[in-house]
Amino acid sequence: MVTLPACSRKAVWLLPALVLSGLALRSFHYLRVPAVWHDEAALVVNVLDKDFAGLLGPLRWHEAAPPLFLWVERAVVLILGDDILALRLFPFLASCAALLLMASVSRSLLPAAAVPWAVFLFAFADPLAWHACEAKPYSSDVLAAVLLLYVYCAGRHRSLLWQLSVSALLAPLLIFLSYPACFLYGGLLVALLPAVCRQRTTAVCLGYTLLVVAVGASFLLLVLGPARAQHDDTIMIPWRGFFPEWDRPWSVPSWAVVSSLEIVRYCLRPLGQLLLVPALLGAIHFARGGRRGLVVLLVVPVLLALVASCLHRYPYGPARVMVYATPAIVLLIAAGTLAAFTWLRRRARLGVALLVVALVIPGIEALRVVWSPWPRADVPGAAAWIAARRQADDRVLGNDWTHHYYFRDLGPLFQSLEDGPSEDVGQVADLPELLAGQRPAPRRTSGRRWVVFTAQVPAAERLAIARTFAPDRWQVLERRDFRFTTVLLLAPPGDPVRLARANDAARTWKFR
Repeated sequence: MVTLPACSRKAVWLLPALVLSGLALRSFHYLRVPAVWHDEAALVVNVLDKDFAGLLGPLRWHEAAPPLFLWVERAVVLILGDDILALRLFPFLASCAALLLMASVSRSLLPAAAVPWAVFLFAFADPLAWHACEAKPYSSDVLAAVLLLYVYCAGRHRSLLWQLSVSALLAPLLIFLSYPACFLYGGLLVALLPAVCRQRTTAVCLGYTLLVVAVGASFLLLVLGPARAQHDDTIMIPWRGFFPEWDRPWSVPSWAVVSSLEIVRYCLRPLGQLLLVPALLGAIHFARGGRRGLVVLLVVPVLLALVASCLHRYPYGPARVMVYATPAIVLLIAAGTLAAFTWLRRRARLGVALLVVALVIPGIEALRVVWSPWPRADVPGAAAWIAARRQADDRVLGNDWTHHYYFRDLGPLFQSLEDGPSEDVGQVADLPELLAGQRPAPRRTSGRRWVVFTAQVPAAERLAIARTFAPDRWQVLERRDFRFTTVLLLAPPGDPVRLARANDAARTWKFR
């Protein structure tokens, strides 16, 4: 067990309250079941469509995720089914476990008066609450970061050999569970090296060698296997703004500074960069207290991501892939709060109030999101509306990755509008053609169809694009707009039986 410093009497009651509040926040977002979003749906469909071996190779839609995370999700599907609550269960549990471990790590590393600030910031960081209710690996990235910090803290009260051994045993698990774990272990190797050099015993040297081999072998196996299979030029296109522009080398230093500030802002939205000064004071506090290794452990993983970004191999900036830096940022800020408060009390009492406001803003943002959740396309509402009205032979056409998940039970009766023409479905064109104003040539059509078009554009624009999928002389029987989604029911001309049936169904629905 880790020996923890005693907290003040007030903190004994405050910390459980903060932890329970953070767990309640994550549970609220998880149980309200927010709609699956675009990139989440891409990962989920890969998990549903591929077996364990297939998940080690290239993924559909240029998706990327750690192989062990994909395997956990696949196992959940086989055991619990494909409901979105089941698919999000592991990220939710990982986020809750990270919060519980973070409370222990904070008590072990920080002065008692600073511990509540660390737990508060971590519990109410909005990105952590968001990632706790999505089937993506970002919660497990944060858990990997906190777990390594926990092992590091526990090693201070045990032996260096124990610390090295446990870290080596965890290396394959964490590196295959979380891509940023490669950076985290890089920081750990640098942080532990001075202690290894001081002891220089045979057992310690062998333990450090074992750690290096475990990290190196796991990293190489990951890079040469699943990571290489998932990587292509297309997957990096959305991240182009997160790399330095080497054709303009004079802009790289300012880009690095701004991107670093934006990481702090992203982790503690909406104004986390205001807390940069306490973070710098926290690094000074740890260094002066003889814990330079801890500073290395907290800072180097972020710097390694910066190096990887300079090589155009890993995005650096206000992005989901950098959320693993949240535990380090929170610990540095909390460690610097005491020095900041002490300095401000002597010189500017108004500054004390401003610092408190800056520390509390992330919590206010988390509560604002509870009141007004993140806006997402209401594809589940559209899918439920169609399911209640569609006939057995109706086809559904959709343009978004989320449609593949919400209409997964239709099998061949669902087709993506981006898959290209299909003779048995009717007139279908690539979405880029439609957006460019090019109307496809008419094709053979049969039966009614539902067109579901999702995009964050005005409803009139969605309707105009959706109507381009109606063959000549087909009638629009129904239209309904949902958030960021428009649904059309189309029927062929000269089919009175179908039209009468559709009109009867429409009247029945109206009077429900």
